[in-house]
Amino acid sequence: MITIRQIAEIAGISKSTVSLALRRDPSCSAKTIERITKIADEMGYRPNPLVTANMAAMRIGRRQKNVRAILTYFYDHSRGTPHALSSFRGASEQAAELGFALEALPYNDPQMPPARLLGILRSRNIQGIVIGESQTPIPHIEFKWDEFAVVAIGYTLQSPRLDRIGFNHAENMERLFQDLSLRNYKRVGLAMRSDFDDRISHLPTASYLSYQFEQHSTDPIPLFVEDANWNKTSFLEWFRLNKPDCIITVENDVGNWLYDAKIRVPEDVGLFSIWGIDEEQAQVHSHFGVSLELLGKTAIEVLADRLNSNSRGVPPRRRSILLSSDRIHLESLRPIESAIEEP
Repeated sequence: MITIRQIAEIAGISKSTVSLALRRDPSCSAKTIERITKIADEMGYRPNPLVTANMAAMRIGRRQKNVRAILTYFYDHSRGTPHALSSFRGASEQAAELGFALEALPYNDPQMPPARLLGILRSRNIQGIVIGESQTPIPHIEFKWDEFAVVAIGYTLQSPRLDRIGFNHAENMERLFQDLSLRNYKRVGLAMRSDFDDRISHLPTASYLSYQFEQHSTDPIPLFVEDANWNKTSFLEWFRLNKPDCIITVENDVGNWLYDAKIRVPEDVGLFSIWGIDEEQAQVHSHFGVSLELLGKTAIEVLADRLNSNSRGVPPRRRSILLSSDRIHLESLRPIESAIEEP
């Protein structure tokens, strides 16, 4: 992080003169402003927007509780405005709490090429970007990242490799398997749409296959992770052929199919969803409580840290901040105290 002190040392003048020159104060000569600005640019200096705003407020004798520097939330143009998304709502609330304003801009609007988008951010002195959640993988976003502090929500952005905030699906699955073992489930199956597995970097299938390996099963249940075959007929065929005593899934499709086939939950089979967002779909069986609003809040906290440390661009090593989820039981698993005992 380049500081005013370092610029002053290179220029051979005082910190106060550097500060005046960088904000183009009329007490500085045009020659001094030009020289200091050039040195600062060559050194890669970037002003901290919060500090700049706070100092401006102090100079005019108004110490404000919340000084509104601007951040932006990049979203997928094809999905429409993000204002109804939980992650955007959480990010907006946390931004306001920390003294920022948050604006939404599409990163892939055909009417707004990257050069125009960059110009908008520069003109508004926006220096922080949150890349919002996506339901499908994003292969790449082309942009001039080195001018901005950036963090991504979720696992879907593949390039560039930015710091990201997501849920700790591996830890969640490990805790779930321990819980299912206490309930004496022996044949656990995994049934979900393939697009969800893609969305979170295949972590559910990887965790499930690791669990199967540790069980040393002589008759492992194959994955039912489907796209075109994600339907009631195919699922029930898989279910009757493999006879799982518990199914890990996503959302409510499997529960509805079991109900239609008069298969009782939890009497005939246990059921647990690893992705339960009531705002997307009301959950009717046990699940992990997933808060996209919390992801948004955490993303803003991380972004504020990057701004305060004057960190810009793609980091040399990506950091992944992973949040755990609470299990919410809605009686779709057998109680531990009544779990079937070994014969």
